[in-house]
Amino acid sequence: MVFIEFLWFLLNNCMNYTEEDILEFFQTHESLITHNVVAHTHFRPCGHSQTRIERMSDMARRSLRHALSCFGKSLYKGHSNWIVRNPDKYRPLTLVTIENARETADKEQTIHFNISLGNLPSHLSTTYIEILFRHAWHVKAKQSNDIYLTHVSDYPSIQRKWHGYILKEVRKDRKLAWTTNGTWDVTNCWIPHNAANTD
Repeated sequence: MVFIEFLWFLLNNCMNYTEEDILEFFQTHESLITHNVVAHTHFRPCGHSQTRIERMSDMARRSLRHALSCFGKSLYKGHSNWIVRNPDKYRPLTLVTIENARETADKEQTIHFNISLGNLPSHLSTTYIEILFRHAWHVKAKQSNDIYLTHVSDYPSIQRKWHGYILKEVRKDRKLAWTTNGTWDVTNCWIPHNAANTD
């Protein structure tokens, strides 16, 4: 047991991510990103302990994993198994951060995700992609209908500013860059290494 604690200590002190590391990783895959999403959950952290908020964020992450699976399968009509059988080619790129997963006095704040999407079929319009994502998030994952999806060219600033925006909590608290329940939702990120939809 002491050995495991020592390893955990080493990992936390020697392999900590920083905001710059995450930003560099996101920017490495920037050319594949076509859409940005803000997806709110039903979880409101106001009035709850940090332990309860961490449970909420775990449930939110599981909901997002399910929604992303449903969304990916809906992209290829008649071929929903493509993203399972050949994920490196057909599964959408997802770069994900989670926000507001900490104590707050603001009753209106929700735990929500900022998602950069890519490797989507180019013939699908932004409106149709939003319909598919909304169905996966709101209907399938049973989360909030409060979703904001834009094409990267519609975002009012350059992509680097979007990535700076979605990492703003890390700027306030550096620990959020590397903790298990931090800002970067690594478990819901996916990079297709043989992307089919890169024009």
